[in-house]
Amino acid sequence: MDDFLLNPQIARIYQAVPLEQFEPYRQFRTDHPFKRITQDGVAWEYYDLGSGPETRLMLTGALGVPYFDWHHLLHFAQMHRVIAPCYPPVSTMEALCDGLAGILRHEGIARAHVQGSSYGGFVAQIFVRRYPEMTASLVLSHTQPTYPDDPATAKFKRILHWLRIMPAGVLRWLLNLSLGKLMPEKTPEAALPFAIYNELLRVRLTKADFVSILARTVDYESHRFTPEDLAGWPGRILIMMTDNDRTTPESVRADFKRLYPQAQVHLFASTGHATSWEQADTYRAVINDFLSGLDRI
Repeated sequence: MDDFLLNPQIARIYQAVPLEQFEPYRQFRTDHPFKRITQDGVAWEYYDLGSGPETRLMLTGALGVPYFDWHHLLHFAQMHRVIAPCYPPVSTMEALCDGLAGILRHEGIARAHVQGSSYGGFVAQIFVRRYPEMTASLVLSHTQPTYPDDPATAKFKRILHWLRIMPAGVLRWLLNLSLGKLMPEKTPEAALPFAIYNELLRVRLTKADFVSILARTVDYESHRFTPEDLAGWPGRILIMMTDNDRTTPESVRADFKRLYPQAQVHLFASTGHATSWEQADTYRAVINDFLSGLDRI
């Protein structure tokens, strides 16, 4: 059982969330504690929900704890087994993906449908290249390809050393500066995701977590992807984007389509980076239709 409300600081964060939003979320966390394993000295936490002959590996966003995805986890677990990991403070995408593969092996799972949203899409794109045999299909939602030659990538890499020695409060501020722009519009209906965001950013995550998030971002951007990378991989790809998401302007959407010419693409309208919250039912239906189509092939 997750007794998160026993922490007074966390309890205060959720005080402003209307009961009809908060109670189902509280029940989810009460009913579904994380599983825990240690691999090569690294502690891993993950949800293991549902059952069935197929598994979905659901990769959450930059803050690395799948609380934001709780309603999707419950929905998808009605059809498949769902593994949803937290990201421990490892500094490379390879180390992260090796740990994810280790979780699947530990659970006796040979292949999974890999679903990555936002930063989780970064992880998913590395995973399918590193473990194609463990990837049954790929769903990339509201994410980006890599830009290793972008001057901003080189600049970010140069300042990573200084980020490592900055106080946790400065790193928290930097992440909030970036990630806060991607949150849904601040309305009473969005009180719960903002409370989850504040719990993670202000209470749960440590300086080691902040540094690893930034270090893995730099590491991700250093990779060079090509359309030929997955030429021998038989799986299918769904790409989901929104026409006004600041992380995927038209130029990035075009780059993505060139990188994955075989992909099925679904473009949402006017929901920014928060489609999975603002149009949750439609968002899930697109993914379910894609996976149902795989069954008919």
